[in-house]
Amino acid sequence: MRAISTGLLALLLVPTVAPLPGIPVSMTDVTGGNSSSAPSVDGPRSASPAWGTHADSLRAEALLPASEIRRPLERFLGRYNTDRVLVRRISRAVLRESRRQQVPPSLIAAVLVTENTTLRPEARSSVGAQGLMQVMPMHAGAELCRSSDLVDVDSNICHGTLILARNLRRTSSSTAALLRYNGCVRGTNTPDCHRYPSRVLARADIVRRELLAGTTTLALAAR
Repeated sequence: MRAISTGLLALLLVPTVAPLPGIPVSMTDVTGGNSSSAPSVDGPRSASPAWGTHADSLRAEALLPASEIRRPLERFLGRYNTDRVLVRRISRAVLRESRRQQVPPSLIAAVLVTENTTLRPEARSSVGAQGLMQVMPMHAGAELCRSSDLVDVDSNICHGTLILARNLRRTSSSTAALLRYNGCVRGTNTPDCHRYPSRVLARADIVRRELLAGTTTLALAAR
């Protein structure tokens, strides 16, 4: 996997995660928050990795090849849907768009499971957002994504990551970018939308820890 661009990495290094009720938040230990429709537990928390800080773990993730991330990512996504074929396709799409659009896979996966906690490609919200990353139809048809079908796994993740990448480049922090992704900029289109970034970033840290722990386990097994 190519290194994540310096600009996007700098945005994600900003400590913008707000504490969730009853959950302490620090730069070295961000635990997962749940949306109202999310599973009550994101899965067992992995042991703290050797990387000492949030910044260190982000840089480590940026250097991991896709071949090493795929299995830990599939294990994480498999907690939300038991269809192994679907989970494998989703994880491959996440890793592909991470490389193409220079967005950390942990952040893409965190947005995905926050938006669509059952990983149903056909999901449609009350306001018309579609698919895995709940993309509005007005965004469909981007040339990069080759298809305007937002129910299609690959097309939806391509469009969702494209929106996320643009927001990260146009804003001053990951929190601001995620607020824009959620449509929570000037108003409150959804209840408690101001809490959306903290939910996503907390999950992203969980995903990142599991990716790093998973690749360490693979390396040890190969010795």
